[in-house]
Amino acid sequence: MRIEATEVLWLDQHVLSLPELAELSGLPQAVLEELLDCGAITALETADPAGPDARFGAAALRAARTARRLRTDFELDVQALIVALSLLDRVAELEAQLRELRARQPQRVR
Repeated sequence: MRIEATEVLWLDQHVLSLPELAELSGLPQAVLEELLDCGAITALETADPAGPDARFGAAALRAARTARRLRTDFELDVQALIVALSLLDRVAELEAQLRELRARQPQRVR
């Protein structure tokens, strides 16, 4: 699957409903609701994140697609998906911190 630049821009500028998120991610809506309940996927700022008016952005779609790939490739259940997604988030945070620290260091000339 090839993603065009216009699709990326569209995702950054639009919000998705739960059924749209389920369709675009390939995960059943029930699995998405469980991931929402535990905080593995978060909705945009709304009154009720698990309610029918919940809206999702590109970060939620990225997490949902990652969850679908993990579920398909490794046959993970929802609890394992929660752990895997939280570990992947932590790795991304640590990589960002490492990049920031490396950027602050003076460059060594070899």
